[in-house]
Amino acid sequence: MIALKINNKKEFMSRLLVSDLFDPFYVEEASIDTFNTFHIDGRIHRDFYKNDEDYEEGKEVSALSSWSDLKQICFDLIKGKRTPLGFKFVFHAPSQLKEQLLSAADAGLSADQVNLGVNIRFANGDVILTTGTAFSIFTLDKEIEKAWDSYIPSFLEKSGISVEIL
Repeated sequence: MIALKINNKKEFMSRLLVSDLFDPFYVEEASIDTFNTFHIDGRIHRDFYKNDEDYEEGKEVSALSSWSDLKQICFDLIKGKRTPLGFKFVFHAPSQLKEQLLSAADAGLSADQVNLGVNIRFANGDVILTTGTAFSIFTLDKEIEKAWDSYIPSFLEKSGISVEIL
C-alpha cells in the first residue's frame, strides 16, 4: 500500500471527470460531500436489467459499475462555483489490467483471488490516492502488491499527472 499526493489538482480532476483515463476502472463506491452527502454504491443490481432486450440469463455481468457509467453523475454533483467539501472514490482495477499485472508479477494467483484497488480522496484541499490489495486466499507472496504499487504512480505520470509519494 502506498499513498500519493496529487500535485496538480485541476489537471487530475479534469482527467478523472472529463477524460476517459479512468473509464475502465470499476467503482465500488463514490461519496461526494457538497450541500448534501451523495453516496453511490457501485454494486450492480442485476434484477434491474431482467426485462431488457439485451439481457441474457446466465450471461456474466460485472458485479460493479464501470467509472464510465458513473462519471457523468459524479461530475454533475461536483461541478459548479463551489469546491466540494470532500469526496471519496473507491476504484478496482479492470479485469484485463489485473490479468496483465498478475502475469507480469508471476504471482501464481488467478484474477478472482485478488482485488487491486485505489482510493481517491479529496479532503482539506488535497487529493490523495491510496493503493490497496485484497486477497480471497491466504498468501505470503507480495509480488502482485508490489506490482500494483509501482503501476499506479507510473500510470499517473505517463498520463501527465504529477504525484508525490507520501
